[in-house]
Amino acid sequence: MILRVSVLALILVSLIFTPTAINKALNRVNADSEGLAVLDSLASTSSFYSFRRDLRRCASPRCGGFFVKLVNQSRTRCADGRFQSECYVATVEWGGEPQPDSDRALLRGTMRPRGLFGTLRVSEVWQAASANQPSGSFYRVRDRGLRCIAAPCATHHQATLNSTASRNIAGVDLAGAGAPDNSLSEAMAAMTNRDGILVSGVHTPVTGPAGRSVMLKATQFYLRASGTGTGGSGTGGGGAGGNVAERPCKKTGCSSQVCSDQDVVTSCEWRTEYECYRKAACERQRNGECGFTQTPELAACLKRARGGD
Repeated sequence: MILRVSVLALILVSLIFTPTAINKALNRVNADSEGLAVLDSLASTSSFYSFRRDLRRCASPRCGGFFVKLVNQSRTRCADGRFQSECYVATVEWGGEPQPDSDRALLRGTMRPRGLFGTLRVSEVWQAASANQPSGSFYRVRDRGLRCIAAPCATHHQATLNSTASRNIAGVDLAGAGAPDNSLSEAMAAMTNRDGILVSGVHTPVTGPAGRSVMLKATQFYLRASGTGTGGSGTGGGGAGGNVAERPCKKTGCSSQVCSDQDVVTSCEWRTEYECYRKAACERQRNGECGFTQTPELAACLKRARGGD
C-alpha cells in the first residue's frame, strides 16, 4: 500500500513540474509583478519627439527652425499652449547633446516659450540605426535577463513611449530595421542596460509549449547618442564622442555573436551567420563603442550566410 502511494505521488509530481509547467508558472509570476516596474512610470517614458527641419524659404525665426511632435500621440502641446498635429519651434537648445546629422533621430526634451515660436530644450538624442522609415508604435525595450526552459519566454520588457503602458514580451526581432551588424551588436548589449534601446515596430503572435505571447518586430531602432556635441542652439554638425571605457571589448552572448565590454546574456538559437563572427575582430569602433570591425571578408561571409548572391 505504501509503495503504491509513493509511486502515485511521484507520477503527480512529474506531471506538475514538467519544464512547460515551470515555465508557465514563471511567466505568471512575471506578469503579476509587471505593475511593480517603477522604471515604466510616465517620468521615464515621456517627452520623446520626432522632428524634421523646416526647409521653407522665408525670414527667420518664422522659417528655418524645426517641426516636432510627440511619438505615439496624434496631437502635441506646443509652446503657446495649443494642441497641434506638430509644433514649430524656432530653435533647438542641444544642451551639450550631440546634434544628429539627419531627421531620423528621436529627441527627448521639453518645449518652452521663447519669443514668438518657442524652443525645444533637448536632454537626450537617440540615433536611428539605419535609413529605414519607422512604422508602428515606439517603445523602450530592455532585456530582462530571463531565459526559460520552454517557449515562448518573456525575455524582454517594453514600455510604450509617452505612455504608462508596458508589458513583458517574448523577444524583439531587430532584423527588419536593416541596420549594419555592428549596430545590431550594440543594440543587444544596450538592451541589458538601464536605458535599453528605443524600437519602432509591430507585434506578432508567438505560441509554444509554454502558451501564447507576442514578439516585437522592429522596423527601426535607436541607440542613445553618447558624448558631447557643440552645444548652443540651432542646427549643424556635432557628433558623438566622449570618454571611452577602459574595459576591453570581448565576444559574448550564448554564441559569441555580440561584441561588448561587458557580459551580455542572449537567447541560444543558432544562426549560420554567427559562424562569421568567430574570426571577426571585436574592438572599439570610431564611435567609442565595442563592435565587430566591418571588413570585406566579414561582409562576404555574412552575405553568404544569409543567402545573398
